[in-house]
Amino acid sequence: MEKEVKEIRKIYEDENIIVLDKPSGLVVNRSNTTTEQTLQDILEEKYLFNIESIDDTEYKDRSGIVHRLDKDTSGVIVIAKNVDSFYFLQKQFKERNVYKEYVALVRGRIDDESIEINAPLARNPNNPLKYAVVSTGKYALTRINRIKNVSVEGNEYTLLKVAPKTGRTHQIRVHLSAIGHSVVCDQIYCANNLLKVDFTVFNRLMLHARTLGFSNPKTLKFQRFEAPLPVDFQL
Repeated sequence: MEKEVKEIRKIYEDENIIVLDKPSGLVVNRSNTTTEQTLQDILEEKYLFNIESIDDTEYKDRSGIVHRLDKDTSGVIVIAKNVDSFYFLQKQFKERNVYKEYVALVRGRIDDESIEINAPLARNPNNPLKYAVVSTGKYALTRINRIKNVSVEGNEYTLLKVAPKTGRTHQIRVHLSAIGHSVVCDQIYCANNLLKVDFTVFNRLMLHARTLGFSNPKTLKFQRFEAPLPVDFQL
């Protein structure tokens, strides 16, 4: 049975890149354990060029997708339309020359205007499906600015602007959980009793990749792209 191709808002496109606004709930990369439609499927159905004619294995395996967004995170994602642009952009991510800004709604009240979390991350030694702050882990740095405090149905939350300076798996989610303010509806890093409360009000992980900035492969000029906040975040 053929999978239905979801509509995804296109933010920008030129001859080298496509920038999309990924919805929450969409898996980015195919895997042996994924049976649902992925962003890769949609790209190959709707946006891409003849992927099978390209010789580069890494590019073909990823369908030009340069970086990751978790399934339940929404927001800006960039796809390279050719091999040269793919490696040009990947190099910027590896060398931390991209600008990433997220918006997160977290549990509890944060009164500090800004917080810097410098805590190394690795797989959780007690649960390899999760990540954790581990002294022997990889360097990870996240900067946070408070947008506003909000109260929803008697529960205190804080809306944050989050700028990860490194790109570790689940970095934002683990760092925020580590300081006692897990992302709302985080089914991996939030306690079950709190999840039950969250899901009575919200229906998705409250993490959105709002802004992504990088040098354009053709012009070499630094460009920023923005995905507007979903309705869920307009509190």
